[in-house]
Amino acid sequence: MKNIYGYIRVTLLMAAMAFCLAGCSPDGFTSPNEAGIPLAADIDVNITVDQEINQVTFTLNNRAAYPVWIFEEQSKITYSTVNGLTKIYSTAGTYTVEIKIGNANGISDGSIIKTFTIDNSMVDFNKYITFFAGTESKTWSIAASEPAHLACGESGTDGTGWWSASPNEKAAWGLYDDILTFTTGMDYTYNPGVGGTVYVNAGCSVFSEYNTNDGNDFMAAVSEQVTTYDFVAEGNDIYLTFPAHTLFPYIANDDIYNTPKYKLAGISPTKIELISDNGSIAWHYILTSGEETKPGGYDPDNDCNMWKTATFTNEFYYAPGWSQIDDPGFADNGNSYQITLPEATSDQWQAQVKFLTDLSTNAATNYDFSTIFNSTKDHNNVTVKLVKTGDDGVYYFQESISLKAYQDYTFIQTDMAGIDMEKVSLVLDFGGNAAETVVTVSRVVLKEHSCDDGTVIEEPEEDDVNWLPDSDCNMWKSVSYTNFFYYAPGWNQIADPGFVADGNSYKITLSEETFSQWQAQVHFKTDNIATSAANKYDFRCIFNSSKDIRSVTVKLTKVDDDNTFFFTKNIDLIAYEDYVFKMPAMDGIDIDKINLVFDFGGNPANAEVTISSIILKESECNE
Repeated sequence: MKNIYGYIRVTLLMAAMAFCLAGCSPDGFTSPNEAGIPLAADIDVNITVDQEINQVTFTLNNRAAYPVWIFEEQSKITYSTVNGLTKIYSTAGTYTVEIKIGNANGISDGSIIKTFTIDNSMVDFNKYITFFAGTESKTWSIAASEPAHLACGESGTDGTGWWSASPNEKAAWGLYDDILTFTTGMDYTYNPGVGGTVYVNAGCSVFSEYNTNDGNDFMAAVSEQVTTYDFVAEGNDIYLTFPAHTLFPYIANDDIYNTPKYKLAGISPTKIELISDNGSIAWHYILTSGEETKPGGYDPDNDCNMWKTATFTNEFYYAPGWSQIDDPGFADNGNSYQITLPEATSDQWQAQVKFLTDLSTNAATNYDFSTIFNSTKDHNNVTVKLVKTGDDGVYYFQESISLKAYQDYTFIQTDMAGIDMEKVSLVLDFGGNAAETVVTVSRVVLKEHSCDDGTVIEEPEEDDVNWLPDSDCNMWKSVSYTNFFYYAPGWNQIADPGFVADGNSYKITLSEETFSQWQAQVHFKTDNIATSAANKYDFRCIFNSSKDIRSVTVKLTKVDDDNTFFFTKNIDLIAYEDYVFKMPAMDGIDIDKINLVFDFGGNPANAEVTISSIILKESECNE
């Protein structure tokens, strides 16, 4: 039996190598070089497990290389060459994956074995029903803009190795307007779209009356169909199943129509990957929820984008509890970077990822920046900083953002005043992350503002909040608090800064210069303001400073618990200009006593800052 497996494995690896070499550019690769074959000893991978949905993500961190993941399951060998592969397991247990590494010169002779553990068997499919159907019902369609939204490959693979559709490749075949609706009551509706047709493979015998018999796929006229769906566990896999003769956007073979069963390969609230494998061929589908929207931010493929031709090196600082450990996993796939954080951290700056680029900027030119984040776990304090390499005090922005699991967050900075920087670094910090967090950073753009890439940046909508400091809705109106100060230029604590309260206005005098964040802290520890997870909240205050101060920190947190907070934000103050800081419609948190924290670390000497018109209210209160 081992000899049979060995033969199969060699065959699969040769197929994988042929597939990957087919994508090599003739300009960048002329012929294999045996000396350049990668070594198994150099393999660097991360395997992360989302125990909530039993989903495992396999990531190779080596650059200019591809992985070969080899699984032996139920006496069957399967493999994939996808970096960032996801698999869903139905059964608790400890599993293994064998890994080889390949590049344009060939595949490593040796391999490594990694193990991972699934904590619980998936017998309750309610989590999957929620992904598919939302709170009541949810619509899906083929993800036209995704590579491999429709693909096929050898049986036992992820179904992408033989052919893979490029974005919008099948627009002429009535595929992309088909709508699939799933309900929490386990109902399924297939709507064939405006064309009223389903796309069918030329080799099918079903719908033969529409087959042109010229060897080409065809479209068959069908009506809307209402039926049911279900989930079943078979072996270690979980399948989406339908009754016989259920319609789907592409009928790839008779089996898909007669006995429709799709293995769940990856799942999130906005994206589902399915594989239909009848033992002869594996078909791969990607679904997206609702209508597809154009990705946010500037155009990364436009020639205006300086990042498009940039080179960079990475620098990491990964230190849970301030004890540095191995670097986080990092996979580079064009203008998309996957960062795997296996260990939890508790504080800002404990999970730093730096891109040290060869890009330069100048003070005579204004610039735009954008990128998109997507995280597998909630993270409410990610730091994004565009800075001069080697000088943390010279930067375009230092912002804190909040990420919701599996939701894209588009970060945009427009028309930034130029700064003379010989080299620019993009610094990201994920300090405070949960264990087994995977963050994808993609579509990075740095461009001159005057270079038009066709992107229209919409003005933010009004928040529709009644910002009335004297309203009875404002919990701060009757606040009772105790101040706490930490004023420590050079980390040597001195006397507290000057502080004068005048109703809902507070003047802080900072006589001594500080140099780093958290060296000039002012806390308002309240005694009578509590919040609840059952409500949403609005927050606002107004700043005015007598001096420019960069990267002022604003944080709304729990008294004596820095890790339970609504937000941590960094803002820049311009001398004598009001800065209106607003955070509307924040998700509630159970906090018995609120602490409002300001930090002016990095302030110049003799700066006076006034904070006024503080509002904290329940969003539903509009008195």
